[in-house]
Amino acid sequence: MRITALSFGALLFCIACFCYTTLAADRTPFASIANLASALSQNDPDEALSYFDSQMKDFGAIEANIEALTAQAEVACAVDIVGDEESAGVHKLDLDWFMELKPQGDNNDPQIERRRARVQVEVKLIKNRWKIISLSPLSIFDPIQIQ
Repeated sequence: MRITALSFGALLFCIACFCYTTLAADRTPFASIANLASALSQNDPDEALSYFDSQMKDFGAIEANIEALTAQAEVACAVDIVGDEESAGVHKLDLDWFMELKPQGDNNDPQIERRRARVQVEVKLIKNRWKIISLSPLSIFDPIQIQ
């Protein structure tokens, strides 16, 4: 009986640790932006889109462009937060966004498209997760344009 109790206690401890680290991953708007950049760099459009509010005005265009971009190119993404203004629970972030896009499966043509833009996003806590509710310019996620 004691072994079962100890095992159950250990199981509860592991579950608590897992839940804490999962929830802690998006504890700040900055962590969500970092996780978005990581998802894009891993060419994971579903994970990247999870950081956007599906009810936001331009979600359809963002979804189409992220899916096209990750299908077309290997993405390397870095985002620096230049400014943060918070009001009524909404963070307005000024971002310095850099991406390198290498066409997938094209090993003979080393062309890489580089993008760097100042991007403004608004981030809000929705169902215990920081989500982007506004993004400008949308062109940061346009499909690749290598000629």
